[in-house]
Parts: sequence; C-alpha cells; structure tokens
Amino acid sequence: MTESALGPFRILDLSSYIAGPYCAKMLADYGADVIKIEPTVTGDVSRQIGPFLNDDPHVEKSLLYFYLNCNKRGISLNLETDDGRKIFLDLVKTADALIESFPPGYLNSLGLGYKELEKCNPGLVVASITPFGQTGPYRDYAGNDLIYYAMSGMMYASGAYDREPLKHGHPQSHYMGGMIAAYTISAALFARSWSGEGQYIDLSLQECMAAHHHEGATRYAYTGTIERRAPKIGSGSTKGIGFEGIVPAKDGFIGPTTQRGRPAVSFVEYADLLGRADIVDPKFETRELRNKNASALDNVLLPILKSWNKLDYFNTMMSQGFVAGVVQTPEDLIRCVQLQARNFYTEVSHPIIGEIKIPGEMFRLPECPWEFRLPAPMLGEHNSDIYGRELGLTKMQLDSFKELQVI
Repeated sequence: MTESALGPFRILDLSSYIAGPYCAKMLADYGADVIKIEPTVTGDVSRQIGPFLNDDPHVEKSLLYFYLNCNKRGISLNLETDDGRKIFLDLVKTADALIESFPPGYLNSLGLGYKELEKCNPGLVVASITPFGQTGPYRDYAGNDLIYYAMSGMMYASGAYDREPLKHGHPQSHYMGGMIAAYTISAALFARSWSGEGQYIDLSLQECMAAHHHEGATRYAYTGTIERRAPKIGSGSTKGIGFEGIVPAKDGFIGPTTQRGRPAVSFVEYADLLGRADIVDPKFETRELRNKNASALDNVLLPILKSWNKLDYFNTMMSQGFVAGVVQTPEDLIRCVQLQARNFYTEVSHPIIGEIKIPGEMFRLPECPWEFRLPAPMLGEHNSDIYGRELGLTKMQLDSFKELQVI
C-alpha cells in the first residue's frame, strides 16, 4: 500500500494569485494537508481572473483558481479583525508551514510577523514570496511577470537584436517561483527533522528568474562581453546554421532543426528523408555554408516544409535521429500521444464547473504518487469543519463571526 510523501504535514496557504498557490498545490498534490485561507468577501484574486466556465465571471468558475487550488481545503478569514487574528494564531499552532505573498511588512503591521509566529509555533516554516524580496531598495515595489522577466535579464536575450526584447505569453516567473518555494519549504521541513526548529524563507521572484538566466551575467562578469539576441532573420526563416527557426508547415508550425541529433548529420541524409534528393547542393553541406547561404536555403526549404503535415515531419525526422520540434496548440496537447501514454492529463470534477481535464502527475514518484483528492474549495467551504470540528468553535460563534465578516 502506498502512502503520501507529505501526508504528515499541514500547510497554511495565505498567498494569492499564482506563485504561492502553485507552491501550495505542489505540496498538496503529494499529500500535505493544505488549508487555503482567503479574504472573507472577495476570496483569492485569482477567482476574478479568467478563463471562466461559459464566460461567466463567477467566483467559483475561474479555471485558473480551480487548477491552482485542487487538493486543498478552504476557509475564509479576515485578518484585519482581532477575532480573525486570534483564530489565525490558533491555526498556526497546528501547522508545519505557512506560505504568504503579502507586500513586505504587511503581516508585521497586523502583529503577525515571523517573530510573533515563531513564538506561537517555534517549528513553523514561513515562506514569503514577493516581487523583489524582503530587503533592498526595491523591496516595496510591486511587480508582475513582465517585470520579473525583464529585470532578470531573461528578456534581454529573447527576440531579434534589431527589435525590442520579447517575452513569451505565459506567466512563467510565477510558476517558477512556486516550484522553487515548494522545494525550499520541503528542504526547510527536512532540516527541521534534525534541528527541531522552523525558519523564515525570503523568496524573490526576480531572483528566481535571474537564477535561471545565469549565463548572461556570468559571461559578463567573466569576460566583459554581453550576450546578444539572435541575428536579424526574416519571419519564418530556417536561420541557416542548423535550421533553428520556427517555420510554417501545412497544418501549423515546426522547428526543423538538425542540431544535436546524431553526430555527423549530413544535408544529403536530410534531403533524402524529405524525398528531395534534387535539393542537394554543395553550398548547404556544412553548418558554416548553410549559415552563409541562409537566404538561399530558405528559398529551397520553406516551400517544401510547408507541404508537410507537422506531426508527419516530426515523426519522420525524430525516428531517424534528427531533432525536430512541433509547435503544439492546446488541442494538440490534449491529443498528444506521448502525454496520453503517460496519463499526464487527468479528468477531475467540481460541483459547479463539472468535469475538466487538468495536468496531473508532473513526475513519477511510484512509492508515494500524485493523487487527486479534492477539487478546488468554494469560498469558505470548510469553515465549519476546520473552525468547528478542529478548533472547537461553537455553531453560535461561527454564526456570529460570519455575520461580522470575520470568517
């Protein structure tokens, strides 16, 4: 019989939007008892962010909130009331870790800073996730994914050098920060197993991204040179050297690269796989020559590649040791035979949203695997269970606190 990896631990998720909730979700997915704590009236800000089921901006229909908060129990609590803070401290006494994403100093202003929490529970691990960390000249500045991407140096290396730097269309910094926070909390809980003490984690989303773009800064510190963005290439170009561009296929886009596949790949072999021995030309034989003759290579290859179905091209090339890519749409991802074979997407249910597919097991941990246990909680769904059964509040107290918007 398998057991959950993090079953013994209770995590209080006081965070909002993406990074903190995603961190808590990763811990919940492997068994931690995560209690999502939300403001009493509005709930987590992600409840207001689409996409929404049937385009209905209802607090229980946000697909973003749903994904980020599966496997958690949920309560509502107003920390700006005396009763709310007292209840919160009672919860802290039962917890192993706390995740929060308030601006630096906010919890201190409520008398709930780390020193106060440590007195209440010396073994508590507290993770604060903020744009720029708890110290430094930018600590009080707000941020978003565009800012973290830009200020990490990652954006400077993206795009063509004669154009403005580019950012991709997904809030990667938040998910990256959430993953790093989950790893760090796990490490701190492991350290507590021999030290007996909790600790405070100060996590900056800017630093999380900068750590993953170490090459640019390290190169500059070591050589004084600055990594430049890619040379100017027209839209839909093979980019010459190793066909490294993204180009049109018949039904989408492909990345027809010959880089890092089998050693000693030749253009003759590539042309043969395309069924076009007639395009073999000495000026395309080596990487250097393909780069020198990039425009001529485009004129030859782009019409041919546009005649291929993207998955046919992908499978033909990859099966013969060439490295090729397919730009997969959301529909492609759901139908991807590789992801299906590994049961990556899992169909789950929610009392309001209904049946929905979400990414499931990110990595295989066979002795204590990922498990879907609970849909994302509705606002205040587990108030009675946690406040009443676990903390011992009476029904009269619960009714009074609800009327006063404490819970």
